[in-house]
Formats: sequence, C-alpha cells, structure tokens
Amino acid sequence: MATLPRTSGQVGALSVHPGALPNSVRRKKAKPAKPKPEPPKTEQENQTKAVALTMTSMRAGLQRAYLDGLEFIRNKISDTEGEVAKTRLSFYGCNESDEDSYLQYLKECNDHFLTANNELRRKNIKLEVIDSEMRIVTLLNQLREAAEVDKGEIAFITGFWENIKHTVESFHSLVEKFQTNVLNRLNQNCTSYNNADISLEVSNRYTEEISGYIAELERELTNMRLLMKTYDGGIHQDLFSQNSKFAEKVLVSCDLKAFPILRLAPDLAEKMENVCAIARKWLDRDEQYMYEVNNYIKETRNIAKRREEDLKNQKEKQKKIEKAVKTANILLQNNKEKLQKIEVELNSLEGQLNGFKHEKKCRHEEKAQKSSMADFLSITMTQTRKNYNLQMKRQRLVKQVRELEEFLIGLEKELSNVEDELMVKSQERILINEKVETSVKTYDTLKTDFDKYSDNLEKLEQEVNILSGQLLQLEIIQTYKTSPEHVEQIFDRPQTVKLAPSLKEKIKRKRKGLPVTES
Repeated sequence: MATLPRTSGQVGALSVHPGALPNSVRRKKAKPAKPKPEPPKTEQENQTKAVALTMTSMRAGLQRAYLDGLEFIRNKISDTEGEVAKTRLSFYGCNESDEDSYLQYLKECNDHFLTANNELRRKNIKLEVIDSEMRIVTLLNQLREAAEVDKGEIAFITGFWENIKHTVESFHSLVEKFQTNVLNRLNQNCTSYNNADISLEVSNRYTEEISGYIAELERELTNMRLLMKTYDGGIHQDLFSQNSKFAEKVLVSCDLKAFPILRLAPDLAEKMENVCAIARKWLDRDEQYMYEVNNYIKETRNIAKRREEDLKNQKEKQKKIEKAVKTANILLQNNKEKLQKIEVELNSLEGQLNGFKHEKKCRHEEKAQKSSMADFLSITMTQTRKNYNLQMKRQRLVKQVRELEEFLIGLEKELSNVEDELMVKSQERILINEKVETSVKTYDTLKTDFDKYSDNLEKLEQEVNILSGQLLQLEIIQTYKTSPEHVEQIFDRPQTVKLAPSLKEKIKRKRKGLPVTES
C-alpha cells in the first residue's frame, strides 16, 4: 500500500465555515437618525464567505478531475476487455460471443487429437499428454512419419498450434499492457495515505478491502504468467481456475486428461476477465472511499466543533469551580489560623490562671502562718507582762495579714477575670473548631468535584485532540487523492520538456531582440 511521508506542517481544511450574517440595523421611527455603520467584522465575514465559496468551488473542481481520472482508468479496463473479447473470438474463429460455438470448436479440436492418437496407437507409438507446445510439435512430427494418408488432422492441428501460440502471445501482451495501463495506475493513484499514529475506521476498512483486491490481482496475474511461461514445456494444470461453469462444460465435451492444452486459452480468457472485474471493483471502492471521506469530514468537523464548544464551556466552568476551591481553601486557612491563635491565647490564659492559683495558695499559706503567729503573740502577751517588742511585732503581723487579705481579694478578682476570659475563649474555640470542620468538608467536597471535573475535562480535551487528528488525517487523504499533481499522473499526457539554462537564455535574448552569442 502506498504511503506518503509524514509532514510536521498541518494541512489546512478544504472548506471554511462562513460566519453568521450580520443582523440588519434598526432605526427609530420617532427621530430620523443616521444609519449605524456596519460593525468592522462585516467585511471580514464577507471575505470568509467568499473564501468558503472559492474553496468549495476548488474542491468540486478537484473532485471532478479525480473522477475524470477514475473514468480514464475505467476506459483502459474497457479497452482491455475489448482486446480479450477480440482474442477470444479470434481463437474460436467466431464473429460474435457464443459459448456453444466455443464448445463446438474445442470439441472439434478434441476429435482431431483423438483421431491423431488413434493413428499413433495403430502404429504402436507411445501416446503423450498434450499439455505444451513441445508435445503438439512432437505429435505433428509423429503423424507426418506414421500417417499413410493425411485425413486433415495434420493441417488442423498445425492450425490449432499456430492459433494457440498466437493466443498465448496475445494474452502475454494483454497482461503487460494491463500492468502498465491499469495496475500501475491503481497502485499509484487508488490507494490511501496512511498514518500509523491515527486510526480511522473508514480508512482501515478501505485499506483492508483494497489489500484483498491487490492480493487477488497478484494471484491471478502470477498464475497467468506461469501458465504462459510453462506453455512451452508443460503447463501447470493446478493453476487453472476452479469453479468455472464454462470449464465444467469443456470437461464434459473434451478429454482434458489427455489434452489439457484445450483448457489453456479459455482459462487465460477467464482469468483476464476476472482481473478486469477485480480492477473495476477496486476503482468503484476507491470512488466510494472518497465519498465516505467527504461525509466523514463533514461529520467529524461537526462533532469536533460541538466538542470544542463543550470544551470551551467546560473550561469556563472549571475556572469557576477552581475559584470556589481557592476561596474555600483561603477560608479554611483563615479559620485554622484563628483556631491556632485562640489555642495560643487559651494556653496563655491557662498559664496565667495556674500562676494566679499558685500565688493564691502561697498567699493563703502565708496569711495563715502570719495569723497563727499573731494569735500566738496575743496569747503570749496576756500571760506575761506587757512587752513592747512583742506588741510591735504583733501589730506588724496583723498589718501584713490585712494586706494579704486585701491582696487576695484583688487576686480573686483577677483570677475571676481570667476564668471568665478563659470561658469566653473556650466558647470561641468551639465555634471556630466547628467552622474549621465545616470548611474542611466544604473544601474536600469542592476539591473532589474539581478533580473529577478536571479528569473529565482532560478526557474531553483528548477526545477533541483525537477528532482534530482524525479530521487532519481525512483532509490529508482528500488533498492527497485529489491534488492536481496526483491526478495528473493518471492521464497519458506528454511530459513537460525541460530546457537547459543556456537554451533558456538564448530564447529570452531572441524575444528581446538582443544578439545571440554562439557557444
């Protein structure tokens, strides 16, 4: 199957979709106003429409040239079929196609061969299977030596020999002409551009069927060549076509075991007809393929356009979802920071509370100790005579106890304030913690949805890329098969003569009236 080299450049689409026509500009009835100028894009849209019409016209012209090329090859096939018909009629000596006349001629040949064999058998000459030109010549020589009186067998078999020889030469020429005029053109122009990276069902199906036709043609032409090649020394009878209705009739009318040479010309004619029929199928399939490609391009372009619009809309939605995810994440982080800040404040307050409690405990112990000492001094003073030093010491202790009581009262207030603040902060922590949990759930839900959406978007983007690749592949196929350079190869046109640079320069100088210097 012929393939084109891959190109990194992108082949442009063969048709351009024109934009929608601009709406007509309305005018107010109350006040006559100047007509609004057309939007700037109107001119661009008109140009796009003109380009689209031009491309459509060009594509139609290319398609016409391509179809003309196929018709040219069909005519070559028809010419071959005409030559096959002439060769067959010439072999059978008929003026028109008639199987009964064909069978009558072969039966007549069979009868003459039987008569010749009977003559040789009567002379005790070993009989040979007549399966080649050599055996025919041998038979004729034996007849000339053995026959006492020629009853017409020598002349008839000599005529048959010349006939079959001429027929084989004609079919050999036909095969070579078919190779040049039909098969080479089919191989060169009626195959598809293949890209292993992109698989297209329409192309795969076409390639599979064309490969089948190529295999059938190669088999039939190879068998024909082998049959004609072995005609000289002994034809390969296993190469004869099977399931041939005419061959079955020949088998009934003639002794093909003794004279297999009688099967050669009919078989070559049937094979050549079959080759032409396969070539026509190939052409028809190629034409059908181009219509399939055109339809596939339209369908794929429409699907790709819808998918691209979906992709554009989905990307817009993705941006909104992504924005919501970012917002939820920011809110979550803010709540976490608030919770962390409250945790720090609570730890600080608990530290203060523990410090106050510890100090309260110490002050209570100090107060109890000093109260006990003051009471002891009071008892001691009642039991002994008055002592100024003891009295002063007791007064200091009593004063310190009062100061401690006042300090403890203030400490209790501060402790109560810290406990109140600690309670407030604890409540705030509960509320913030609930907000954090809610934010986490909201963020996780949005993030999961965003991930799923991104996965679906990635799949959609891949689908769009695949469709774009398929569309490009189809347009390459269409361009490749309908390009003027490609189609031009089909026709029998003279090649352009290339002039040497020196000769071109001479012609230019003559046209300008300048003197020409001879080299």
